Amino acid sequence: MIYDSIIIGAGPAGIVAALQMKRSGLHVVLFEKGEIGGLLRNANCVENYLGFPDGISGRELICSFQDHLCRHKVPTIREEVVEIGKDGAVFSVRTSGHTYFSSTVVIATGTAPKKAGIKGEEECCGSRLFYEAADLPADGQQHAVLVIGGGDAAFDYALNLSERGYVPTIVMRDSVSCLPLLKMRVEKKGVHIVEHMPVARISLGVGQLEVHCLSECFQADYVLIAAGREPRYPRITAKDRKGLYFVGDVRSGSYRQVHIATGDALHAAMEISHFLSSHSQYETKLQ
Repeated sequence: MIYDSIIIGAGPAGIVAALQMKRSGLHVVLFEKGEIGGLLRNANCVENYLGFPDGISGRELICSFQDHLCRHKVPTIREEVVEIGKDGAVFSVRTSGHTYFSSTVVIATGTAPKKAGIKGEEECCGSRLFYEAADLPADGQQHAVLVIGGGDAAFDYALNLSERGYVPTIVMRDSVSCLPLLKMRVEKKGVHIVEHMPVARISLGVGQLEVHCLSECFQADYVLIAAGREPRYPRITAKDRKGLYFVGDVRSGSYRQVHIATGDALHAAMEISHFLSSHSQYETKLQ
């Protein structure tokens, strides 16, 4: 079977691309290795999404997207794509156990969190140290969380965690660089903010993590690092990349906004529909 398009990544961009092409009558399939929603899984409140003047939580928006996918019966395969190749005009999309084929491929794999480069970070990762707010247990139970970072993500994570029952503290090496509105809300929640406090080392103490700074040592049940993000995508061996599209955060750099991602994906989906239609008409003329 050769699909018209394979979409990799079920964040807002991937979902919109899949829905638009499905509505256009194309034979598509959506791949997602983890949970649907992308970075919306971490979002405390999305306030600039059109149609929700009072804002909407990331989780609620994801549920709406999932319902949209179900209503349009977009097939989703829960496998991680590891390589994209091409033989002639057909792309091969390989997972750990299968290979799928398509005329076009949309890469909407988003971004991966950057490591902070702190001593002890690798040893604590995955058990008590995380990079995504959504990966912490759902019920905070008043556990202390040290959020490392001073940007929008760190402050939004702190709000998210506070509403889930955690007790967050934000520590950063420089000064606050988030939106003033986010800082105001974090302060209103009573979250402790520590500026100009670089973290030198993280170690596992007796039942808690010990976060050693230059002049102070913090103890926390969890550490959440918000040190920026970078694009991530499967290995691409295809030399001819005609028909391969990058959409959403994977190509948008630091402008990680749902509207940008979805608009980008919609544009690509319409281009693909036109590309496949033109290609089909060309083949028909040759017959």
